[in-house]
Amino acid sequence: MSNVLSEEESSKLWTKIIDEAENMPALPDIVSKVLEEIENPNSNAKDMEKIISNDPVLTAKVLKMSNSAYYGYSREIVTLSEAIIILGIDTLKSLVIAASAFKSLNKEIDGYGLSKGDLWRHSLATALGARLIAKQKNLQDSERFFVAGLLHDIGKILLTKYIGEFIDTIRQLVKMRDLSFDIAERDVIGFTHSDVGAEIANYWKLPPLFFDVTKYHHSPDLCNTENKIFVEVVHIADILSYKLKIGIGLDGAYYKANSEIFRKYSIDKSAIANITGKISESIKDFERALS
Repeated sequence: MSNVLSEEESSKLWTKIIDEAENMPALPDIVSKVLEEIENPNSNAKDMEKIISNDPVLTAKVLKMSNSAYYGYSREIVTLSEAIIILGIDTLKSLVIAASAFKSLNKEIDGYGLSKGDLWRHSLATALGARLIAKQKNLQDSERFFVAGLLHDIGKILLTKYIGEFIDTIRQLVKMRDLSFDIAERDVIGFTHSDVGAEIANYWKLPPLFFDVTKYHHSPDLCNTENKIFVEVVHIADILSYKLKIGIGLDGAYYKANSEIFRKYSIDKSAIANITGKISESIKDFERALS
């Protein structure tokens, strides 16, 4: 195949992309504060209320979600403290992170065939799925699973403008050799959107958990850190989001599920139906609140 980068060409492209990563805007300050609260086992509703009350737009989104039909309250919720009680601290943290990440993820990612909003919806579906699996399996820190799922594909934001000219070659390689898209991506350009995402996580100074999830979500067997459980759960949620055809783009149909991990977490046909159904329900509520 002629449209495959040499080692030297790959190195130059990588350097160019990493230079762009260094210039990416940092996550909003409010995200850093909420991430600190997620990492802090002693955080409470009052702490979150102080953070959110300084952002009128975010306050409005919290109130909007608390007044959604999903929560079924007969009277209007008009105060932040009431909304926090209704939503619960876990949902609240998820909503704040999702609202803050919306601007970065709600873009056209045309290199991967994703229209505006596709990457956002796929990321949100994966986040909701990861949190749901964590709760069903009684795993601690369910909100960390949510954030990990939300950020897992951030590498596509930078790689999109370069990958387009290689997409046909990558897809051809996938079909010829029955490869997962990410393996073919590495064979053609020398690295993947997962590698790029991990570097973005580094520059944003996110906890190591998010480096591992962005880097290994398509190849969880390669992760050998204490964060392996997060990588595995996000891998499952990512695959299920593609099964729902949410943000499938030009690559989503060509990722291979790690069947051993699905068995490890007892994700059989019945569990898949249950989880995907709940993702579909939850994503509508988040989208209404954030629109």
